[in-house]
Amino acid sequence: MTTTWIPELLKAVNGATLALRQSKEGVPSDVSELVERFDSVLHAQAPLNLGVDPYFSTELFAGALRSMKALRHDDVMEQRRELRVALEQVRHALRDILDEHGASEGTPMLEVLETLVATLRVPQQELALLLGISTRQLQRWLTGDGALPSGHEEARVRMVAQLVNQLRHVYTAQGVPAWFEYKGPGMRATPLELLGDPINFPELLAAARGARGAP
Repeated sequence: MTTTWIPELLKAVNGATLALRQSKEGVPSDVSELVERFDSVLHAQAPLNLGVDPYFSTELFAGALRSMKALRHDDVMEQRRELRVALEQVRHALRDILDEHGASEGTPMLEVLETLVATLRVPQQELALLLGISTRQLQRWLTGDGALPSGHEEARVRMVAQLVNQLRHVYTAQGVPAWFEYKGPGMRATPLELLGDPINFPELLAAARGARGAP
């Protein structure tokens, strides 16, 4: 299943969030209708077919379930309050899915690189270190001077982009690059060292997601 439905749903959830914030008398009917459609829109009968990372789909389904439960609250004001919190969880999950999709194999390599530069906002030599290349090589990629990364180099660029998308919600602009040089609990080496072998990529993603779930 493709993820083309996500931007449309995110737009609808953003609208519902705004409508709830502006409403003075409970939950607007169009917001209730959107929530009631979550089970069909998210294909709840076959969640594994969503085509997104299980980490994000878990967050998405949790927020959707919480939203549906909120509608059944007896107290109107409590219903509205709980629904605002739940829809915010849904919104964040959808946004994270779109962020990760931006680094997936279907996204042009130059677009991934440019987004990574804009998101990480570190000197080019620091980004080049994360990518395992020289600063000059990074500059050539960004200016279109020569072939873009492929093979292991491409895989590393996309992995760094995915990790940054995870970590930027937890750390400051300085903290994200610092994470790559810190050997976290249970890790065999620093993330920067583990990036040298694609076999370590699942471990790196798990560590980044663990950082998001930490207090």
